[in-house]
Parts: sequence; C-alpha cells; structure tokens
Amino acid sequence: MPLETKPSPWRIKHPIKIVNLCFLVVFLCSTLLTWREIVVLENGWTASQENRIQSIAAALDRHLQYSVDKLQFYRAAMQHSLTSPLANKRTDAALSAFARQRQSDDWQIHPGASRGLPLNGVSDEHVRQNPLLNRDEDRLQSEVLAALEFGSLLQLTDPQQDRQQRTFYTSRAGFFLSSNHPDGQENITARYHRLVSRPYFNSQTQHNNPERGVRWTHAKEATHQDDRVITASLPLDYQNQWYGVLAMDFTQGTMNNFLNEAMFRRDSGEILLLDKDFQVIATSAETLPARSGLNQRERETLTGEVSLHNEGGMRIGSRYVSWAKLNFFDGVLVRIYSLKQSLHSEFGSILLVLGLLWLLFSLMLLGSWYVIRRMVRNMYSLQEALRWRASYDSQTHLFNRGAFIERAKRIAARCQHQQMPFCVIQIDLDHFKGINDTWGHQAGDKALLHAAGIVRQALRGDDIAGRVGGEEFCIILPGTLLPDAAAIAERIRERLNSKEILVRPHTTIRISASFGISCAVLEQDYDFEHLQSVADRRLYQAKQAGRNRICSSG
Repeated sequence: MPLETKPSPWRIKHPIKIVNLCFLVVFLCSTLLTWREIVVLENGWTASQENRIQSIAAALDRHLQYSVDKLQFYRAAMQHSLTSPLANKRTDAALSAFARQRQSDDWQIHPGASRGLPLNGVSDEHVRQNPLLNRDEDRLQSEVLAALEFGSLLQLTDPQQDRQQRTFYTSRAGFFLSSNHPDGQENITARYHRLVSRPYFNSQTQHNNPERGVRWTHAKEATHQDDRVITASLPLDYQNQWYGVLAMDFTQGTMNNFLNEAMFRRDSGEILLLDKDFQVIATSAETLPARSGLNQRERETLTGEVSLHNEGGMRIGSRYVSWAKLNFFDGVLVRIYSLKQSLHSEFGSILLVLGLLWLLFSLMLLGSWYVIRRMVRNMYSLQEALRWRASYDSQTHLFNRGAFIERAKRIAARCQHQQMPFCVIQIDLDHFKGINDTWGHQAGDKALLHAAGIVRQALRGDDIAGRVGGEEFCIILPGTLLPDAAAIAERIRERLNSKEILVRPHTTIRISASFGISCAVLEQDYDFEHLQSVADRRLYQAKQAGRNRICSSG
C-alpha cells in the first residue's frame, strides 16, 4: 500500500466545480423565484379576468331582470284586466269599431292620441288559416279591452329609459299593439304575419313552454337585413287558456353597445353573448365574428367546460377564455383575451419588467461567475505552484531538502510500525566543483539535471528521492534490504558514468558519483537522520577509496 499520506478531502475537490455549483444553485433559485412570481401574477390575472366577466354578467343580468320584471308586471296587469274589464263609453266605442272592422284584411282601432296605443289586427279569415291562431268569441271582447288597457299603460312608459327597441303584445285572436309604429311601408297584415312567424311566438305554445316562463330567442329583423333582434317573451295565460304573447325586442346593436360600455378599453379583449347553442347573439367587436370567434375544436372544448361549471376560465391555444352563465337569459357571456392583447395590458407590462429584471440579473450573475471562475482558477494555479515550489527543487524537480526529510521520516516511522526494512542511499557527484570552475555553472546545472534524471528513472513505486545539498542526492527505498539497495545504486552509478553530457559545442564530459548505503535492519535503528549520517559516512569512505564507487559497510 502507498506509504505517502493522502491529501485532505478539501484538496481533492476542484474549486472550479464548487464555484460552478454555487452559481448554478443561485441561477436556479433566481429562475424558480421569477417563475413563481410569474405564476402568482398569472393566477391574479386569470382571477381578474374571471371577476371581470362575472361583473359584466351581473350587470347584464340586472338589466335583463328589469326587462323580465316589466314583462311580468304587464302580464299581471292584463290578467287583471281580463278578470275585471273596464266598461265605459271609450271601451264601448272600441268594441263597436272592432265589430265593424274585424272582417277587413287589416284594421286599426285608435283609442285617442292621449288614451293609449292603436290596436292593429287582421280578418277572421286570416286567423282561421293559421293553426296557432284562435278567435274565441267568448273571450274576444275581454281580450280586446285588456289589450287596450295595456296600450294605455305602455304609453305611459318612457322608452328612453330602457334599452329595448319596442314592447308589444301579439294575440292569437288576430291583433297586436306595439310601443312603436312599423318601419317603412309594411302593412298591418304583413307585420302581424311576421310577428306570429318569428321564433318567439312558437316558443310560447303550451307544448314548447310548459313552465310558462320567459323565453329568449333571436332572429334577423325582416325590415333590417343587417341587424338581428333579440326577443324576451312571456305567454299571457288566463283560466288555462293561452291568449297571446307579451314581448320585448332588443336590437343586436343595443346589446353590442351594452357590451362595449362594459369594456375597460378596446384592447381588453372581446365579449360575446352566446345562446344555448353557442351561436353569437351580440359582441363587443365592431363586426359580428363568424362561428362565435372560435373554431370547432375550441367551441367543443368550451361547451364541455360550460356544461360543467357556471363560471370559470381556461386557456385555449394562445387565448384565454372566461365565461359566466346568465340567470335571466338562456345563454352564456364569454370573454376572449388573446396573448397579444395581454402583452399590451398591465399584466404584460409587469411581465415584461419581470423578465427584463431576470435577464439583467442572469447577465450580472454570468459576468460574476466568469470573473470569479478566472480568479479562483488563477489562485488555484498559484497555490499549486507555491505548493510545488515548497516541496520540490526547481532545478532538478526532485524533492527539496525540507520536503524530502519530512517524507523520509514518515516513511521510516511507517516501516518501523509495519516491521518493514528500508535503506538509505546517499549520492554525491565527483569533482562537481571542478566542472563549475572549468566549464561554468551552466555545465554544472546540466550535470545536476542529468544526474537527477537518472536517479528518477531508477525509482520504484514507493521510492522517493531528493536533492539534499548542492550536488548531493538521497534516496529512500522502503521494503528493501541492503543487497537490493546496492544493486540499485550500482545501476545508477553505471548509467551516470556511461553517458556523456554536451557542455559546449563539440565538447562533452562524463560525470561519476560516489554512493553510501545504510540499512535500518542491519543498523537496528529506524531513525532516518541516524541512517542518513551512516550513509553519508560511507559516502566519504567511497570518495577516499577513489570515487566512482559504492560503499555499504564500515
């Protein structure tokens, strides 16, 4: 096993790796913190989107509830009129006018400019041609009077206070009245036919609306092909008989204006009002988008989510869609917010600042990592150079005297503890002073390098060698007895003496050395300094005997 002590664990770990690891941890932590802030910011933004669509839905619900409440009030008023119809000269005149005109293709009863709205109707023959219509003589007069009273009540309302285009009553008995007059030159028969042909009227049959509640429908306005009409309707029933339909029309433009007013800015997304079939009824956009602003796959995804949750939000592709179901309308309010729009919002500004701060911090961290890494690398190189110079001789690259003696003492103690032999070889170059004096110190340095190289080549695994004087070298041979040490010394001597050294152009010299060897087993002493002095004494014996020889006894 190796006899030299292992370096400390701190010396094994490369400091550059520690620096890289520290900066990597800091970078990951900063990135995770930034990502966490982005997630928190995104959660806050999505919550604000959902809160916004919910507040718009609540405002629209309040408006629709007001309209529904008015319809229910009108129905209650007409039901009361059917129960207790008025009887006076005005009503008698109206009934007489109805009796005279009811066979005409179209007719109109004027109760007076200040007494109510005109009642418009069609002939008995026209009523008989439509299976949805029915002119029951037993209920006819009371319904006409109730309609006239409704017209008086409707005339008192201020249409400027409401968003509806008109409020009207359509009777199954072949007449109607409306809060505004027909547009253009459309006659009464055509208008009545259009009213009973629209979806709102058929939706209020007892079969289609057994609950007899409010129904919302939408269709294109016949007189305005580019506009759509959204209709809230309520059936008029009395004593289990269906008389007709009370309704309010809202234009698409009116609903679009309402959604536009609910938006913060034009760049804050798009709001769509969809019916139960996810068809667009109204939008905050300038034009009605095709297929509700979503493709087929997106519509299917959104339909599934809306069927499970009354309100919420989700990311669909590059857009965020939030929704809220309406309480007084059979549909859903949807807000679509694109990624581009979000980047131009306050959320996008904060996200941009956060990203720039993270990028700036990362660049600063990268620059710091580069500088500190170079500093640590230079310090580590300097430390290694100083450590090498503290242990090695710069000229021969062997251990210097101090480092060699320190390691030799540790090896001696180790061999004594393990009861192992070891030998010391002391080497001194012959006539070295003469080489310096004759050929100069440069030639002496070449001789030292040549001798150190040969000594180094002769070392085995656990052997160590050092320069312990000007031209003196020492070798420690652990686990070696005297004969083996003498053989190693002889090989070194022969190689030194057999090779020539070029000291000047065309000038070579040969060098030789004297050797002294001591053995701890023979001396029965493991003290290195004592063994070195014994080897040194034998070295001088070799010099006195003629140099270029080995002395291992005496």
